[in-house]
Amino acid sequence: MAPIAIDLDIGNTLQAISGILARRDSERASVWDSLAYHLEAVSFAVGDLDRMYFSILAEIQHVFAEPKPSPERVEAAIAQATIYCTDGRLALRLDEWRGVIEGAAFNRALKHRKYRTLVSTLRSIDDPLKRYVERLYNLQSSISDPINSAQTDDAVESVPNDREWDLRTVLLLLRSIVVQVPEDELSERAVDPTEACEQAMRNYDRALSLSLVHLIGYARQDLAMETL
Repeated sequence: MAPIAIDLDIGNTLQAISGILARRDSERASVWDSLAYHLEAVSFAVGDLDRMYFSILAEIQHVFAEPKPSPERVEAAIAQATIYCTDGRLALRLDEWRGVIEGAAFNRALKHRKYRTLVSTLRSIDDPLKRYVERLYNLQSSISDPINSAQTDDAVESVPNDREWDLRTVLLLLRSIVVQVPEDELSERAVDPTEACEQAMRNYDRALSLSLVHLIGYARQDLAMETL
């Protein structure tokens, strides 16, 4: 498996989103064209964030599938997971775009009855997008940036049950392993990181992403059909 580079992935996602939103200006977009671009940016960002989340967990699984995991690869996996759990740029952008979409949903320009379905769809986007952003912010809680700052108090105090594993708790588990376990004993673990990753992937609420993609698709279709 090729090494992952979440820092580059996030940078590429932001660059692609900048290209999407740049079309607002280059094409002299109307207010509602601009809304369509914001919806596209949300859908793109959510898809990339989901992909990165699963890529990190898959990489950790691959590292710890070895009888004696390489300490260097373990630290590299920790570094990538830490980037995902601390780089808040995409979360901030999603929060910003949520405000744009919500503002459009209550714009008086859409008060005519013919826009009822579009407005309903736009307003329906707010809840899953809010919960998606909140989940990103929760992943960043109690996670510090530098790998070397990991201490024993970062350890998972009590082993989470299967329903509680996510990337944040997996990251704390890995940090506790590095801090507490000698290099030649990495293969002797009380908690199996591969199983923790498996549970984290199974616990990921795909309903939020699927709901957003579905609703955004409908809203963009309605926008394309209407001359506002």
